[in-house]
Amino acid sequence: MRLLTLNVSSPPEGRAKGLLEYLWLREEELLVLTEVGPAKGSGLIRRVCRAAGHAVHSPALGGRELGVSVIGRGVDLEPLELPPLPVLPERVTAVRAGGVRVLGVYGAASDPVRYSSAAQRERKREWLAAYALWLVEVLGDGEPTVVIGDLNLVDPLSAAGLRYVQPEEREVYEGMVGPMGLVDAYQHSHAGSAEISWVDHSGAGCRYDHAFVTPDLATAGLAADLDHTPREAGLTDHSALALRL
Repeated sequence: MRLLTLNVSSPPEGRAKGLLEYLWLREEELLVLTEVGPAKGSGLIRRVCRAAGHAVHSPALGGRELGVSVIGRGVDLEPLELPPLPVLPERVTAVRAGGVRVLGVYGAASDPVRYSSAAQRERKREWLAAYALWLVEVLGDGEPTVVIGDLNLVDPLSAAGLRYVQPEEREVYEGMVGPMGLVDAYQHSHAGSAEISWVDHSGAGCRYDHAFVTPDLATAGLAADLDHTPREAGLTDHSALALRL
């Protein structure tokens, strides 16, 4: 199975059309789109995918809420009811596809380049603490699982020179690849790489986009690669991350 995750940055309709043109040429069966919202651009992406006969699973969003849409192309999606995440629950969309549980995640953000507001930093700390406990509970059943999306966790290998990476980010990342036993699929494929997937207006960036898999999925065929095309084309400030199981 092939998966692609991309932060679409809550697009207006014009940018959503460009994103659709990019996504339509991809070959992945499962698309995990983060930072989708209730506005017209995100709705256009969902409508076009449904009109094409694709399965679309997306949370109900209102106001200024942002979340995750999962789109299945030629693969059935089984929506999953999991224990709710206590903080920003709309930031997780869970499905089962091809016998694998997929958790699409859009983490709370704070700017690692410039100092974020105290409220934004505190919200991220609260989300990280809740997410870590929630993920331990979910993984406890031993089901083969992929955790994929813009987790807003800075890969420690791409953190050099970033002044405002929160220590809790490193703790959660290390907890996922340590006690939780998950495999960072990108580092599995590109050991030691400091390649980035997000860039701010000053040109500084980091790898914010991830795919973690349970050890039973970390076979010789596991591969993950970044595609910078959508970011370089100005469609979003993120690169896409492609995963092959």
